[in-house]
Amino acid sequence: MSNRQGRSSPTWRTWAGVAALACGVLACGGGALAQAPDRVITTEGATVGKVVAVSPGEVQVEVRTGDVRTIPVERIREVQFAGEPAELKAARAMFLRGRPAEALDELGRLDPADLEGADEQLMVEVEFVKAAAAARSVLGSGADPREAGRLVNEFLAKRAGSHHFYEMQELLGDLLARAGKPDLALAAYAQLAKGSPALQVRATAGRARTRFEQEQYEEALREFDAALVTAAGDDSSLAQKRSVALGRARCLARLGRGDEAVAAVQQVIAAADPDDKDLLARAFAALGTAYRAVPGREQDALISFLTVDLVYNATPESHAEALANLVELWEAAQHPERAREARQLLESSYPATRWAKAARGKG
Repeated sequence: MSNRQGRSSPTWRTWAGVAALACGVLACGGGALAQAPDRVITTEGATVGKVVAVSPGEVQVEVRTGDVRTIPVERIREVQFAGEPAELKAARAMFLRGRPAEALDELGRLDPADLEGADEQLMVEVEFVKAAAAARSVLGSGADPREAGRLVNEFLAKRAGSHHFYEMQELLGDLLARAGKPDLALAAYAQLAKGSPALQVRATAGRARTRFEQEQYEEALREFDAALVTAAGDDSSLAQKRSVALGRARCLARLGRGDEAVAAVQQVIAAADPDDKDLLARAFAALGTAYRAVPGREQDALISFLTVDLVYNATPESHAEALANLVELWEAAQHPERAREARQLLESSYPATRWAKAARGKG
């Protein structure tokens, strides 16, 4: 029997199998979406479907035809778009793991040809990872923030409707504060405060950090207190409030209330997840600062900063702070060789940080 006449022919069976496979993949008649899915990773799990709309406050995902779910940005960890290049996926993963420099390296491997004709949301993701990773890298190293600030500003001007808008506003505020422009930083945080209660926590914390950097410790303390009592119980806000508690403790230390500062930091450490290395690095650095504000607790301060140096040394800002303090504490304890080792490690590992610059001024 010829292929034209008989449906039992190999050719017809092949095409029938392909059609059946395609119908299964596309869920013919089943109400599912007829294309590869996007994935919205939240604090509760993953929502799979098609991203049909984004805004600064939420992402809408069509999980089945006609079934659209709205996810607020404070619950979103990341959005993975169907068909995105492997380099973009890897770069975003590195950024989310707190490795911004590696994220930029990975993004640099992306072939522009892979983005020809790409969906606009993919282009937004590339621009976001590039700008956000540049900002995080600067904030973690103490390098000049101007180029990262330019990238973040460009993103905000061009992508004001992105679900990354508020995160980028926060980064802009942080960069402006680091650049010594507190008024502009406060204006950036004011944009962030227009969002949900969870984002208002972050805005208040940003204002507090800015006041702290200006050595306005009473004002900073009031802002930190306001952030702690803001009604927002999502996971992101709870994590932010742990950071707020550390900032508040630093204010107490600067105001001469060292014992209160020590107790506040110890509460954070006791409640911390042992796997949260970044939080613990920042906590032990804050604990060292708190102990230095209490007369006669220099040994405890030294142990706290050594804990950062020897155990939680993967967070550059905290490690650099610990090394700078160890230089001073070892010198005060009449251990010049150990002070010299701490200074050399600080200079070789974090030469551009404010901590290295401060240590040079005292050297």
